[in-house]
Amino acid sequence: MTLPGGAAALNGALLEARHISKRFSGLQAVGGSDGLSFGVDRGAFVGLIGPNGAGKSTTFDLMSGVQTSDTGSVFFNGHDITRSSPDTIAEQGIGRTFQTPRAFESLTVLQNVVAGATSPGESLRWAFGRSWRNHETEIVEAAQAILRRVGLHERAAARVSDLSGGELRMLEVARQLVRDPTVLLLDEPTAGVHPGLQERLAALLQDLHSGGMTLVVVEHNLHFLLALADHILVLADGALLAQGPPADIRADPAVISAYLGGGDAA
Repeated sequence: MTLPGGAAALNGALLEARHISKRFSGLQAVGGSDGLSFGVDRGAFVGLIGPNGAGKSTTFDLMSGVQTSDTGSVFFNGHDITRSSPDTIAEQGIGRTFQTPRAFESLTVLQNVVAGATSPGESLRWAFGRSWRNHETEIVEAAQAILRRVGLHERAAARVSDLSGGELRMLEVARQLVRDPTVLLLDEPTAGVHPGLQERLAALLQDLHSGGMTLVVVEHNLHFLLALADHILVLADGALLAQGPPADIRADPAVISAYLGGGDAA
């Protein structure tokens, strides 16, 4: 995992940020004084928390190719992916969801997952212009299996516009899972999700983690995340404030003061 003091990640980490930083209009969004460094071990379940504006989503952007780091490097499976495109990074095995769910509104739920299986990005023309129809039965069966797994199989024929906010978030997860990523980055997966779907999501994440998938989750719902993750990273002002097991983070005075305003991390 992350070395204290922002040092380079431990050797052997599957996904690493090494002294990365990002500025927007002269303001530091990620990096602090020495750049942000952390490592994610293969099969880990890492929670990334911090107050609004701490740099969590920007960190995901830098690791998934949506933004390019001003300094430092991002490594995946030992390869430098700092300047790789989002499509290339997705093809290499990193799946990512967004704070605002993304889907093709003109397609059904099932068609969206099929598109996720054939396109690493957000291009509908790319997805359906390929020769995927040669394997249409296999792809559709895989998409149907994923919909059953996330609990949307009864909504397969529904249009995206007919989905609730929680169902739309589950669809976005399904669109990533159908490609069987090595690492899944989830940005605020419980936002707008009612308690019943949150329970389903928690069970799904536990199942994925038990199956060996590496998970990194940004989440404001601390009760949800601290009950699932095995390691927590805390950002403040774009820098690493604290890191460790959930129990340690709950009791960390720096976290309680800077992130929770004197409250309890639980």
